[in-house]
Amino acid sequence: MKVRSSFLIVVLVSLFLNSCTKESENIFRVDQLMVDASFKGARLNQFEKVETNTYVAHIYPAFEPVNKSPWYAFSLSSKIEQEINLKLNYNSYKHRYIPKLSYDRVHWEKIAAENISIDTVLGEATLHLKVINKKLFVAAQEIDSSEDTYNWLTEVMNKYDFLRKEVVGKTVKNQPIYVVNSENKNVKRSVVLIARQHPPEIPGGTIGYRSFFEELMSGSPLANQFRSKYNIYTFPLLNPDGVDMGNWRHNANGKDLNRDWAAFSQRETQATRNYIVNKVKEGKKISYSIDFHTSYSGPYMLVLDSINETKVKGLTQNWIKSIENNSEFKVEARQRSQELPYCYNWFYNTYKAEAVTYEEGDEIDREIIKKRAKVYAVNFMKTMNLNNEKEL
Repeated sequence: MKVRSSFLIVVLVSLFLNSCTKESENIFRVDQLMVDASFKGARLNQFEKVETNTYVAHIYPAFEPVNKSPWYAFSLSSKIEQEINLKLNYNSYKHRYIPKLSYDRVHWEKIAAENISIDTVLGEATLHLKVINKKLFVAAQEIDSSEDTYNWLTEVMNKYDFLRKEVVGKTVKNQPIYVVNSENKNVKRSVVLIARQHPPEIPGGTIGYRSFFEELMSGSPLANQFRSKYNIYTFPLLNPDGVDMGNWRHNANGKDLNRDWAAFSQRETQATRNYIVNKVKEGKKISYSIDFHTSYSGPYMLVLDSINETKVKGLTQNWIKSIENNSEFKVEARQRSQELPYCYNWFYNTYKAEAVTYEEGDEIDREIIKKRAKVYAVNFMKTMNLNNEKEL
């Protein structure tokens, strides 16, 4: 009888601790707790209860190999208000991003320091959360799906009627690849902006990029002068599939797009290249290109290597000097070999156009990111306008 009783207790405890049910592919219910990872940009592979008020979220990359950029995004809600401990487990990978919390996916806050602990040996983070009968979104960075980007783009285009949008190709999952341009048929010199090749890189790839782009589009005398001298071609979201799938790094084929600018094996990079090539055939000249990213050690810029920077007009050096002379910002420039298959390298190697990779930092204050991007944009336009006058 004792043996049977003990066995029954073990079974009941096991059922209690593992009473997680999968209501659909990406929705989990555990007791009163509902966990949703069904929206675009979400990533959560498994969710389980390990003891009373303690849970584990298992988060794995969609493709390997991958760098340490473990993206996660899901929501939690409960019929009864409760406080829980939630461990983020990445299997063999390590925790990177400070969790961002939101109830509306518009206003985000970093989790309070007292509500997170990090095991630096195992690379896990444990969050203390209050869950109520309203979805609490928990994400590595602010969630910005393809739909969010295109909604922003519509607002911008409604504000600036000189902008034109066109589809230059389709992704693996048949999503449109957009380019937006400010183009004058009598102007040859052109600038190219590319954003969000890597899905999690919201600070630079979305927040910084948008602030920079909007300053170029503004009605200031400087911006008006700049647009009269340069065409602007911008790709606001080069990897919509990867973004909507919640990928850590890759597109839907499991390819890192910013390592595909030599092979051009993917639809996204092919479409971008073909568009630029055709513009050059039409008589346009690529003067500069900026590719927007985010790094844990940002902000900085990746620039031409020491061999090739001597062969160009010094636009990047002049831009950096202008930023530092006219603001409190200091620019760290990191050189990379032109042999690497990065986006900005392709523009130099193909057209001898100066180019940089614009990197922000994971956890930089978002208002500083916006301010920096605006300052960089203003001084970029000053530099490019001055260069144009010298060439006349």
